[in-house]
Amino acid sequence: MSQQAHYFLALPLSPKMKDLLFYWREVLELRLPFKTWVHREDYHITLAFLGHASFSQLNLLKSTITTVAEKHQTFELTLNGLGTFGKQDRPRIFWAGLQNSEPLRSLQKDISAACKDSGFQIDARPYQPHITMARKWNAAMAFEFDNIDKMVTPKEEVSSFDVNNVVLYRTNLQRIPKYQPLTVFPLAGGREA
Repeated sequence: MSQQAHYFLALPLSPKMKDLLFYWREVLELRLPFKTWVHREDYHITLAFLGHASFSQLNLLKSTITTVAEKHQTFELTLNGLGTFGKQDRPRIFWAGLQNSEPLRSLQKDISAACKDSGFQIDARPYQPHITMARKWNAAMAFEFDNIDKMVTPKEEVSSFDVNNVVLYRTNLQRIPKYQPLTVFPLAGGREA
């Protein structure tokens, strides 16, 4: 039985930001036994998870997202520490966080509304922007967060990056990297990556 493709809208990261996060992964991977670590090319900031979608749904959505993106100016995001989702001692997601950003929250709110208007069911939980780095704690010992931030302090300050585009991605579970960019929606003043 073939698996259906899933789609999501997200912000891509700059190459320098991917390099920094991959450096953090190399430092932490030997110390933190998560089942899977995210591939460097799969780092992103999810705006809306769409799930399965037909071609007609995607075409309608593309038109709507183009309009939304054109109403938002490019902006800057800054990394802000590390964290987890799930049980404190056995987290299911290990992530890099972002400083609070009103432009990001406004964009995500408008993207979410556009997706709902296009017939998609969007997660109703409060939006928590993050970059997933690893999944599923995979050790008998409990996860401990102490000193992790200190282990990954970058040697040079590369903790901010510009957001120029929203991207529609397709998930290919059998490939690595598994997220395939399909359509780029430039923000006002932005350019395609």
